[in-house]
This record gives sequence, structure tokens and C-alpha cells, in this order.
Amino acid sequence: MAASSKQTRGLTLFIALTVLLALVIALEVLRYVDGLQGVNVYVLNALPYARTPAMEVLSGSASLEAFALLALILYVMDASLDGRVSESMASFIVALILSMILTALIKAYVAAPRPHEPSAYFGLLGNLINSDYFAFPSGHTVRATVLSYYVLSVFPQSRRKKVSYLVLIYAGAVMVSRLLLQVHWLSDIIGGIIVGLWSSYVTEGLGRPAWRLIYDETLGRVPFLRIKAH
Repeated sequence: MAASSKQTRGLTLFIALTVLLALVIALEVLRYVDGLQGVNVYVLNALPYARTPAMEVLSGSASLEAFALLALILYVMDASLDGRVSESMASFIVALILSMILTALIKAYVAAPRPHEPSAYFGLLGNLINSDYFAFPSGHTVRATVLSYYVLSVFPQSRRKKVSYLVLIYAGAVMVSRLLLQVHWLSDIIGGIIVGLWSSYVTEGLGRPAWRLIYDETLGRVPFLRIKAH
């Protein structure tokens, strides 16, 4: 009964996140209707422009390249402990990959221009190839959200309050930096948070995930990359 109740709550949360994700995408597509873009413009104009070296470094720490390196280091460190990787670490990598695929697809579909950039359309395939040109959602925010989710909810060694607070402060600082650098709108940040949460929950929060089947038959065949048993 308890397991069934947990599954029901999990499914309910998944549906809620999915509906919320669909809603923010729809609102972004309609951003020029009923003054929705006006909120973005107001926030952008209200914040100071702060393209400083420190702000660039902070923002860059959540770039795709930086997170790929971080994930690789954590992955190797985790697997080197006893020759196999933990399920939580493998799940983190899968969530990052899923979130980046979803981010690219949404960027290509919505094709929202960044602040101070003209609208552009390269065709469906061209939009996908040039997805980083577009603003919605913020990839930096997506990655920072996935990291926060796993530190706060999944990684057992990171449940100490100080670590959680630091990660939340870091994630918030990254999001603010994207606004202060004027490379994203407020709606891009909100969309990035929801994409990050959705990707993390789909990967980790729905019980034994389907990705394990794919992982075990691919990367899991490499002895060093096998997921260790509980």
C-alpha cells in the first residue's frame, strides 16, 4: 500500500511538472501577446549591465564545457573507489544529457532571440544545429538546476546543510549572472529551472528508471563503468 501511494505521488508530481513545462513553453511562444515580453524588458532594464571578468567567470562555470569536465571528473572519481560507478552518479550524468537534449529541442522549436539579438530562423534542422543562438531556456540555468537537485535530493554524501546552501547560492548566482550579462531574459531563467527539474525528476524520481536498461546494455558492459549493486 505504501509503495503504491508513493508511486501515485510520483506520477502526480511528474504530471504536474510536465504540465508546467508545457505551460512555460506555450507562454514563451506567445511572449509578444498581452505584454508578456514587457515583463522581460522591464526586468532587463531594471538590472545593471555587469559584463565584468568576475561575472564572466561565474557564468562560464556553468557552461556546457565546464559541466562536461565536472561530470567527467566526478564520474571517474566515483568509479575509481571500487571499480564501479554508483547509480546516483550515473543517474546524474544521464539527467545532464537528457536536460541538454531537451534544451536544444526547445530552443530550436521556440527560436526566441536573446536580448539585443535579432530574430532568426534557420529552418528546423538549422535551428537545432544553431540552438545555442536562441535564448529559451537558459542552458546554464538548466545545468545549475540539475546539479542542485542531485546535491539536495540524491547524493547521500552531500546532505549536509552547508553544502546544500552553497550549491543553492551558486545556482542562484549563475542565474543572476545570465541576467546581468544581458544574455538571457527572465523567462529564460524560469524555463531553465523547470527544464532542469523535469529532467532530473524523470531520471531519478520515478522509481527504477528506464535509463538503467539502456545504460546496462551499453556503457554498463564496460567493467569500469558498470553500476555497482546496492
